[in-house]
Amino acid sequence: MKFARSIYSILALLSAMAVFPARAAAQDFFPYPVKKTTLDNGLDILIVEMPEFKDVLSFNMLVLVGARNEPEAGKTGFAHLFEHIMFRHKFNGEPNGYADAIDRLGAHNNAWTWFDVTFYHPLTFTANLEAVTRPSGEVIPGLLELEAARFTALNFDEEIFKTETGAVMGEYRKSAASPRLAMSEKQLALAYPDHPYGHTTMGFYDDVIDMANHYEHARWFHSTYYRPNNCVLVVAGDITQEDLLPDLVAAFGGWEPGDIPAVPDLDPTLNGEKRGEVPWEAPVPPRVSVSYLSPRFVAGSKATAVGQVLGELLTSESAPLYRLLRSEKKTASSLHLSATEGFGPRLVELDAQLFNDQYADRGTVLVEEVIDDVIAGCEDLKHFSELQGAGQLLEMVKSKYKYDLLAQLNSPANVALNLAYYYRFERDPQVLDRLVRSVQELTPGDIEAFARDYFVADNRVVVTLAPVQQ
Repeated sequence: MKFARSIYSILALLSAMAVFPARAAAQDFFPYPVKKTTLDNGLDILIVEMPEFKDVLSFNMLVLVGARNEPEAGKTGFAHLFEHIMFRHKFNGEPNGYADAIDRLGAHNNAWTWFDVTFYHPLTFTANLEAVTRPSGEVIPGLLELEAARFTALNFDEEIFKTETGAVMGEYRKSAASPRLAMSEKQLALAYPDHPYGHTTMGFYDDVIDMANHYEHARWFHSTYYRPNNCVLVVAGDITQEDLLPDLVAAFGGWEPGDIPAVPDLDPTLNGEKRGEVPWEAPVPPRVSVSYLSPRFVAGSKATAVGQVLGELLTSESAPLYRLLRSEKKTASSLHLSATEGFGPRLVELDAQLFNDQYADRGTVLVEEVIDDVIAGCEDLKHFSELQGAGQLLEMVKSKYKYDLLAQLNSPANVALNLAYYYRFERDPQVLDRLVRSVQELTPGDIEAFARDYFVADNRVVVTLAPVQQ
């Protein structure tokens, strides 16, 4: 969502208005009670009752496995591979048995993989939770039975494994057609040279090619990480804990826990700016990426709270840096900020796409100018309180953050997604309340302290991409 008016442009209006301070506590931010149960095997179950979404059910399994769990050289991309294989479960021993049954239920079924997590999120009607009998007499297994079967007893063979490694290879090649993947690979390799965060979720290209030769490793990977004590089940929608919990306990209570390998420690600093270049054969617009290593996610911490609002301060359409590049100098056609929360230090990235005509005239001089401008824009936050109306601006940004996040809680699927995404870090059902509260308590001095601590050369990675000169 966007403000109807520019944040910065209406500061003058605020000087004539009373500004009401944010409430000291936001204990009731999350609009639904979260009912948590932890089974003896370590599986956390979160039930969110949302009766106003009549007959809708979102059934989500979050598995704490991603690129960070792939430290072994030559064996990357397996977390992403199993996102694929899980859909090929041989339910009742039948090829495509799971997929066929889900299709007959008419459920929307998808998943995604990231650096720390793989998230499965089928969406259907509440009535489909249990077995469905059609007028013809055909009995279709319910969603609960299907999900319990593939998570507690995944059935896949080497043929399925090799088929899906081919699908992953195709996905990699499709993504490789975009400059974004090449820039990410260069950026991560520079930022995390000795840590599994140093490769994308897709894995290294050579590893993806060789993946089909590692069936035994795949079986080890699955049996190691797909354990109840490494998962969180979130069910949201037109259900009640009283009705649902006994069935969930029966379905998942026999799932055996396991020992989860520790992830290597990560140095929170880069010890000097890192730079990389990506030549591109096709005639694409040049791009500049400036990233800073920021601390791991901790709900309630000042650094995490500042990270939630940096996009508004740096790359919104009314932000000074955006206006400089896009409107005043007209050197960049777009400017975006991405900040991925993680269990370890993650990158805050500012990505700018440059204008082709300017690059044709000025070449690398333009690239270096944009890099300098982006760095200067981050440096300016070290003096944020000196900006006229800084306190009022921050109050507006904080309010926008709160209500934008609230607006995302507009369906059982989105409620489950947002809750699971942040819950995974500290296993706290009140995590969104704590996160919003910490943002509401931010001061201009907190913005400056973050910039002083993390927007420094020793924490910086710069990657550029430009077409090869013919």
